[in-house]
Amino acid sequence: MSKINTSDLKVPQAMSDNWQRIVNLIAELIPVPAVLIMRVHRHSIEVFSCNNNCHHPYQIGSNELLGQGLYCEYVISQQKQLTVANSLEDPAWSNNPDIELGMISYCGFPVNWPNGEPFGTICALDSKPHHISNTATQLLESYKDSVEAQLATLYQNEQLKLLNFELQSRVNTRTQDLVDLNFSLNQEIDKRRAAEQKVLYHQRHDLGTGFLNRNSLEFETSRAVAIAQDHQKFDVSAIHIGFSNGKLIQSKYGFAVWEAILVQLREKLGYLSRYHLHTARPTSTELVFLMESHNLSEDLEQFCLQLVEVSHSEFEVEGESLHLHSYVGISSTGDASSGSQLLQHASEAMRSCKDSGHKLIHYSKAISLVQKDLNHLESYLLQAVRNDDLLLYFQPKVSPETHRWTGAEALLRWRHPVLGDISNEALIKMAEKNGLIFEVGNFVLRSAIAKASEWSAKLQDFKIAVNISAVQLKNIHFAEQIEDLLTAYQLPAEYLELEVTESTLIADEQVAHNTLLALHRLGVTLSLDDFGTGYSSFDYLKKFPFDAIKVDKSFIKQLDSNEHDKAIVQSIIKIAKKLNLTITVEGIETKKHEEFIISEGCEYGQGFYYGKPMPCDEFELCLLNKHYPESANQSFQ
Repeated sequence: MSKINTSDLKVPQAMSDNWQRIVNLIAELIPVPAVLIMRVHRHSIEVFSCNNNCHHPYQIGSNELLGQGLYCEYVISQQKQLTVANSLEDPAWSNNPDIELGMISYCGFPVNWPNGEPFGTICALDSKPHHISNTATQLLESYKDSVEAQLATLYQNEQLKLLNFELQSRVNTRTQDLVDLNFSLNQEIDKRRAAEQKVLYHQRHDLGTGFLNRNSLEFETSRAVAIAQDHQKFDVSAIHIGFSNGKLIQSKYGFAVWEAILVQLREKLGYLSRYHLHTARPTSTELVFLMESHNLSEDLEQFCLQLVEVSHSEFEVEGESLHLHSYVGISSTGDASSGSQLLQHASEAMRSCKDSGHKLIHYSKAISLVQKDLNHLESYLLQAVRNDDLLLYFQPKVSPETHRWTGAEALLRWRHPVLGDISNEALIKMAEKNGLIFEVGNFVLRSAIAKASEWSAKLQDFKIAVNISAVQLKNIHFAEQIEDLLTAYQLPAEYLELEVTESTLIADEQVAHNTLLALHRLGVTLSLDDFGTGYSSFDYLKKFPFDAIKVDKSFIKQLDSNEHDKAIVQSIIKIAKKLNLTITVEGIETKKHEEFIISEGCEYGQGFYYGKPMPCDEFELCLLNKHYPESANQSFQ
């Protein structure tokens, strides 16, 4: 069941009126001038009910900010009774804000929701010293129990509403499945046939959503394609939809919430009675719609327009608004000779759609060839990792004023005898997809740190920068791995810089924060790469312990012709300096680019103007001369 947000629960008027009678009665019985029921919020506390039968300085709706040493704030945080007979004589409460209102004595109890979250307090205040008796204290506590009992009733009513909503959602799904099932069943079935059909239903359907499971999808697709091959005017299409943030939602909110979102998506599409359509869930984060039609081209176009709109709409989860990141692949019987081929083509189109950035893609032979090449490439990569065929290139990081090489970025390369050179980004992307990222990442870190250790014997203050993937950052032992490598190769931590992109942080912010904090404590330099391209880059500078930023080269590329890009870079540099962050600007390709970053006071530049990525031996030929210009005859040999 979804979590109840108690801060959004409203106290009904009848309950509020009852509380008014309670505080009036307590004020008469104790007696005191003021009896209050307070409700706490995130940053403040509010007078929710107060007696109106005596004069006092409080009004319903009055707010006080937390953090001022209020009586009630202490009661809530400590979850226990507080009694102050005379705050003027009590050093612990002599600065309490209520003294300014003339209230110097206090007795209060915490009031909580049934799930343990605080609602606020019930308290009595007096303008003169007042040693509240045990009887009066017991009276106040008994009314506190009464208020909590009413809050429990309110909470339980909200639970019932949520249960009814979730139950209705499942009922709607089951009802639709039964309608589809009854379409193909004989109306005159006996009890034994009904029992058999129930077993068959569970065999054919995904229990979490009520959609067809993978086996049933394959069966229905083969059946439909076979019919289409016998009827010229009958066609079948498979519409495969994937969600790039599906696994993230699953891990954050749980399988039940994710399945409820899939059901909501299907419900938003409606009953679609004008189509002969099956809904299937072949994997936990993907859906397939199987459409059979005598007018497929027109029906498919209308359905896909509706599907794209719904799959990018807003979904409500635990009080939060979520958007699904969907991508759609489509294949029809004109592209396939069997049911399995139809599903395979739709899956290939879906994966191609994910990489292309389009909302949907129709299958084509070109897509199939691309996917085939990718599969071959991934197979070759596995062999390359195990045979140590990978190598590192190095691109210099330069001080623009002196042209002194102050560091280098280690970039992964793979020279395949048939496919040629394959770049760092493509390799990392493939490695993340096929599960080789740990092996590939370990190779890059080990090789870069080993080379940095070798260079450190002849160079001072020369940093090696290594890119870190999202998968590595989610590994809770990653910081320990870095520490072990630094120790093994005797490299000081300040000689290593780890570059993290915004997309790697989005995967799991909490784990990323813990890992980056541990790396920061080691003394490793942390740099936010591709800065300015994400929607929350500045926010991440507050959340995570970064030491440096790398301004993305896309802003520098149009620097001469685009004043907006120039203004953006100037703003980024200005803010980074105020945060005491080191700045590296990527994409320096011309003298004008260099003059610009010098004028803005940037410490480092990187780009083809200073040097392209080079193999290790070529890089070392230049390194000593560029780091120590006066040492032209030195070498690493």
